[in-house]
This record gives sequence, structure tokens and C-alpha cells, in this order.
Amino acid sequence: MIDETKGVDRRKEPRYEILIEANVMTPGGSFTATAKNISGGGMEIQLPEPINPNTNLTISLELHEEFVFQGTVVWTLGDYINKGWIYRTGIKTDTIMFKDRTLVGDQEKRELVQRILPRIRDLGADDALKNKEAA
Repeated sequence: MIDETKGVDRRKEPRYEILIEANVMTPGGSFTATAKNISGGGMEIQLPEPINPNTNLTISLELHEEFVFQGTVVWTLGDYINKGWIYRTGIKTDTIMFKDRTLVGDQEKRELVQRILPRIRDLGADDALKNKEAA
């Protein structure tokens, strides 16, 4: 997170830009979202509806195998784009699950994200290209 008053980035680790579809499950329902960036400690997603801070949720990314991120909403900001609202939402990741593993430690979550980042980017690029060709 960048402190606007001091221009200092207070994040513990870098965020990696991505563009991939994600399935989001909250206590109030489920949504399709777009994941915009990711790190071992969290991610930013864009949603069609706002989710309140402190809401627990589950985010699923399908990368030839399913990766499930469980976390908590830290912030939500609304942006009015192309005559509609998009809600940018910051998530703090508590656990990442895949296969029969559950990762909770910061180092192991960071290493997994770095390992799967090329797959996320490849799939995201493919999806973006398909959407561009369909338009």
C-alpha cells in the first residue's frame, strides 16, 4: 500500500500484474471477477458489486488445476468506467490451497505465487486475446 502523504510503498512484498478470470465466493453469493495483481500476501480483484471490508471470501483460479485463495477484504474502491461501476477490491490472503496442500506461511505462499505466475500470465494473456478477437 502506498502512503499518499509520504510517497512510500509500505507493502511487504511486490505485487505482480496479472489479468485472469477468478471465481469469488462470499457469504452473500458468488461472482465472476477479474484478478488484476497478486502476491503471496494478497491480490486485487475487480467485481461488479462492492464487498465490505472484513468480509471473508474464497477466490478460485483455474490454472489447469484449481488454486483456492482464502482471505479477507481489506479495502474496496468504486470506479465509474464506461457508464458502469467497477469495484476494485484488495484482499489479504490467509491460505492458499491446491491439490492436498494448504499453505499458510508467508514464505511458502510467496514461493507458490512466484511458481504459478507464468501460468497465470499465460492464461490471462490468452483470455485477453480471445476477448479482443471477439469484439
